[in-house]
Amino acid sequence: MRVAIIGNTGSGKSTLARQIAAAFSAVPLDLDTVVREPGEAGVPRAAEAAAADVKVFCTDHDRWIVEGCCTGLAAETLAYSPILLFVDPGVDACVSNCRRRPWAPHEHASKAEQDEKLEYLLSWVRGYYARDGDLSWAAHRKLFAEYRGLKLRLAHHHTTFLDDLGARFGVCAIPADEWRHAAHLAVGLWHVHRYGAAEALTRLRRGIRRLNESHGKVNTATAGYHETVTAAYVQLLAQYLDAVPSSMPLDMCAVALLAGPLAGRDVLLTFYSRERLMSAEARAGWVPPDGAPLGITAVLGGGSAPRQGES
Repeated sequence: MRVAIIGNTGSGKSTLARQIAAAFSAVPLDLDTVVREPGEAGVPRAAEAAAADVKVFCTDHDRWIVEGCCTGLAAETLAYSPILLFVDPGVDACVSNCRRRPWAPHEHASKAEQDEKLEYLLSWVRGYYARDGDLSWAAHRKLFAEYRGLKLRLAHHHTTFLDDLGARFGVCAIPADEWRHAAHLAVGLWHVHRYGAAEALTRLRRGIRRLNESHGKVNTATAGYHETVTAAYVQLLAQYLDAVPSSMPLDMCAVALLAGPLAGRDVLLTFYSRERLMSAEARAGWVPPDGAPLGITAVLGGGSAPRQGES
């Protein structure tokens, strides 16, 4: 369970980090506490010392959540292959969150001092999309785009992040460069949970085709929508949801899914030969496995899906 979270001030990074840390007994690190000298609000540390501390933290803990605005420090975590979450709900949501922000003692000596600096903070938040440098949207977007591990851009504010992803999928509002493996899994999980496996497959079949077409991609015998891959994942996700505790929030089920072996990019090769899975026949229609029977126990090694507090 390793997660790195980036985004604007007020985007909800800290809230999400606390939720994940509590659900999976992970150790959180706020990068604001690393980039400043301890006990001296506003006094920056040497970049090399801050980066060294981040590396030590990531090495010393098996389960961690790192969150913050500092692109350079967040980049230090990527060598440890975390899930990268880019929280990007828009400037209005960030401003609203900042207005409701509780006292941050690691940043301000008192709540009164924090309130005095609120207008400056809001001006800083509003400049996120226009400025350059380590603390900008452009730097966060570049880090997200270049990362080759599991990643999601989250744009939720008044809903959960999975509800937001599901809604954006439904109206073809997930850009092509964000429609990667993690997004496929998260959207699939949301559909199976919401509609059940049979209806989820129908909706995903239609929705993936539409989304591909909105990206300018064609669905043919050799590219685009793949029926066997989609149907196989729907079955695995249904089994996964049956295995996790009913008390676990769906967003946390998604985080656990992405942190676990079912998120492996070649997981379907546990059940299929590559030749069979990549055939035109399998892309066009359902083809049963030619290896192991389709089931999550073959991937999880006979265990169950992660419970809260476990990874």
